[in-house]
Amino acid sequence: MSPDKRQAFIVSHTHWDREWYLPFNRFRVNLVETVGKVLDRLESDPDFTHFLLDGQTCVLEDYLAAVPGDTQRVRNLVRRGALASGPWYILPDEFLVSGEATVRNLILGRRTGAAWGPVQKVGYMPDSFGHVAQLPQILRLAGLDSFVFTRGLGDEAPGLGWLFRWQAPDETEVLAVNQCEGYCNAGALGYRELWHAHTRRRVDPEAAVQKIAELLEKMDARPGADPILLNNGCDHFPPQPLLAEILAALRARWPEMDFQQTGLKRFIAAVDQAALPRWQGELLGGRDHPILSGVWSARMYLKQQNEACQNLLTRQVEPLCALVCKLHGHRWPGGLLDQAWRELLRNHPHDSICGCSTDAVHKDMETRFAAVLQTGEQILSRRLEGVAPLFGSTPEQDRQVVVTVANTLPRPRDEVVERLLVLPADLVDPDQGVHLLDPQGRVVPCSILEHHHVERFWGVDYRDQPFCADQLDMLDTFLHRFGDRILGGPEQADTHDLFLLIRFRAESLPALGLSHFRLMPGKAPAAASANHPPVEAHMEDGSAILMNERLKVRLHADGTFDLRDMATGHVFSGLNLLEDSADRGDEYDHCPAESGLTVFSAGAEGKVRLLDCDPLLARAEATFRFDLPRSLERDRRSRHPRTTPCDVTVRLTLAAGCPRVDVETSINNRAFDHRLRVWFPTGLRTGQVFSDGHFMVNQRPLQRTGGDDWVQPAPATWPQQDWSALLEDVPTLTARQGLAVFNRGLPEFQTWTDPGSGGAVFALTLLRCVDWLSRDDLPTRNNINAGPTLHTPDAQCIGRQLFRYAVAPFREDVLEGDLPGRSRRYRAEVLTRQSVAEFTVDAEGPAAGASLLAQTDPRVEITAIRCTGRAEHLEVRLVNLSDDDVTEVLNFGVPVVDAEKTSFLGGPLALENDPVFVSDGGRKIKVPLAPYEIATLVVELEPS
Repeated sequence: MSPDKRQAFIVSHTHWDREWYLPFNRFRVNLVETVGKVLDRLESDPDFTHFLLDGQTCVLEDYLAAVPGDTQRVRNLVRRGALASGPWYILPDEFLVSGEATVRNLILGRRTGAAWGPVQKVGYMPDSFGHVAQLPQILRLAGLDSFVFTRGLGDEAPGLGWLFRWQAPDETEVLAVNQCEGYCNAGALGYRELWHAHTRRRVDPEAAVQKIAELLEKMDARPGADPILLNNGCDHFPPQPLLAEILAALRARWPEMDFQQTGLKRFIAAVDQAALPRWQGELLGGRDHPILSGVWSARMYLKQQNEACQNLLTRQVEPLCALVCKLHGHRWPGGLLDQAWRELLRNHPHDSICGCSTDAVHKDMETRFAAVLQTGEQILSRRLEGVAPLFGSTPEQDRQVVVTVANTLPRPRDEVVERLLVLPADLVDPDQGVHLLDPQGRVVPCSILEHHHVERFWGVDYRDQPFCADQLDMLDTFLHRFGDRILGGPEQADTHDLFLLIRFRAESLPALGLSHFRLMPGKAPAAASANHPPVEAHMEDGSAILMNERLKVRLHADGTFDLRDMATGHVFSGLNLLEDSADRGDEYDHCPAESGLTVFSAGAEGKVRLLDCDPLLARAEATFRFDLPRSLERDRRSRHPRTTPCDVTVRLTLAAGCPRVDVETSINNRAFDHRLRVWFPTGLRTGQVFSDGHFMVNQRPLQRTGGDDWVQPAPATWPQQDWSALLEDVPTLTARQGLAVFNRGLPEFQTWTDPGSGGAVFALTLLRCVDWLSRDDLPTRNNINAGPTLHTPDAQCIGRQLFRYAVAPFREDVLEGDLPGRSRRYRAEVLTRQSVAEFTVDAEGPAAGASLLAQTDPRVEITAIRCTGRAEHLEVRLVNLSDDDVTEVLNFGVPVVDAEKTSFLGGPLALENDPVFVSDGGRKIKVPLAPYEIATLVVELEPS
């Protein structure tokens, strides 16, 4: 290679969507053929020296599961550098999965790929629909210092060029390589059409020369065109035929250039990074390539199931298993958890979690989500059984009943707890009431919400369910299906059990710890009821009023509600307004109809009723009919004049002492081609919105503008993770009023300024109903296709849909108001278990209220607590969400021997970092964190 020649690197590759317009098992048949051709070519053709098997190791995993005899062939090619895969396990959509899931993806990618040899050390993400702002730091903490991508640049693209330094909020940098014309820019060389690569059409080297000439002209129009990256492949492509002849033709046409087939590693090494421009921030622009933002709300049920799985594994299962492992000596279920994560990550490829595939693909995803939930919930049940067993050593011991409450968050908390107890039929008299004794022996008032004497069925045990809601679902089925046949009285003690649904307030639950409450017959003394102000509820003028010491809520018949912040007196009126509009788009993008009627729920006739009210909790419900246009007209330009009734239920829950109101909105969706959102007209005067992101809080403008000359204009919507919030720009009196909306798997929102009031409106997307994978007639995408035009009727989401979110006023800063912590408490409910005193309250072991780990600073979020492969090691992942230097103090219930910051992969950090300090006899760790720093802490605990 002459140093005077311009370098052009041809990277032969295939981009392998594991599932998309075909389901996984069909694509794997093709995968076996394609990878087989790649292996044969690399072994037999001396001129074909390298192949990139996408950026994900699951491609080889899937191939070798079908062709295990090729394992050694693969290993030989990977080890000699001819075959590259990784560093990811799968190529995700970053905005629709959590930051922690992104980290686990890189960890599993490295672990999987290491079985065959070195894993590619380039952050290759050719087709993800945008990129999160913290990705440079995430990549560096996984040992990667480069990033190759296609989508995401906006108006900054011409100035940055094809090569630049991308900075995370903490100023960590990676070399960013924007692929001119995308990852297929040199695919199908010598063919007249891109799709001809899948056929036996004749290859014309002169056609390859013409294609490269056009590409070079586009590259040279921007900075960073040297060296040249030519991506010789595309979706599911086989290896390039006649590559030697094509290279000879290119060299003859451009003798001043050095064309070489190689890998991304050599291309990265050839880049002169000395004077590259820098860029900081998320990549969500569509200047050169569509960003496809409608995927944030396509098939919303998938997003909800994904959030449930991520939340279960990271906020409940792993912390609880770490707790019982380190404080109670139980085994870490590493293999089961690894398999659960593998199944979950298989749902995270961009065409999968985005909901932009065929109906068959997304049915397979639901099966995988169910497998994750079943594994996680059963692990919870078994680990709780280990520390809070259902049965004593004798039948007499079974009568000493305890309710065990597990707090899996690393901060103390108070919660209103419900649990269905299954008791000996004669143990207590429900008419006389019951109460509890907390771990300190103090009386805890307890309400009996309902009771039944139920016939005992073999193999059916409600006590194994870790969540009360699942217990009640199970019981309701039996009560409705069997009716009076299974109900009896205390005189049938030999065949019936007493089912007691109780509610109590569990106070001072230890951070990541267990508390045991002993069940006692008889009502609590009156003095014990005054520990906290009670919830009040009543009906007034057809509305329901719910009130605790922090909030007052008025629920109207149309499902809207008014919310008063009792601390400031500020009232938010007309929250939870349903808005429904036409959607003529596809799974990739929303597109309004040219003349579509927008329908609002305001003023809908309905009924409001109080469902439940005692001193600890109140619930109210509004039910009404929402008449929606049945579909688009056949020309797709307007909505059909006929309407279809969709019944709606809005249920509000307010607990004692709780600073938020929980909302459940359900709709029986019978309409087609529409988008359903819920509006929160806050009245707050602000120009920005805060949103939970990936290891950071995103701060964005209230209204998106620009991009009219892009390939895809900027959408009006934004993505979010767990919450978003609006906060007044100017304080009113002594405080700035704000309103936060927490969500459970609802990742899309829009904000704007209401022209009438001047206040900000927050709109949360609940449903987007379409029935095409992709179309070529959407103005919101400049009438270009994003995929095959296939009919996907299940994307209309017909049937009963349930959405869960919560609303909370706050004051001051979003971190000072602890919105991240409040959001975690909303979604990570405490775990409960019926147990016996013999093995809990009276047992030897950790003292009541023992905590494994407690954090102290609300500016710091802990995203992972889990055991590692080494017996006494605990892994804790933290992030400083603020722009200040912070020293987080972690308090441990087990003495710490040593602690250090590591990479995600467990090795030493490549970047300079402040050390951690162990103090207070090994019970405290002081962790210095720079602004926006993500830190993985490996803690060696004293052997138990």
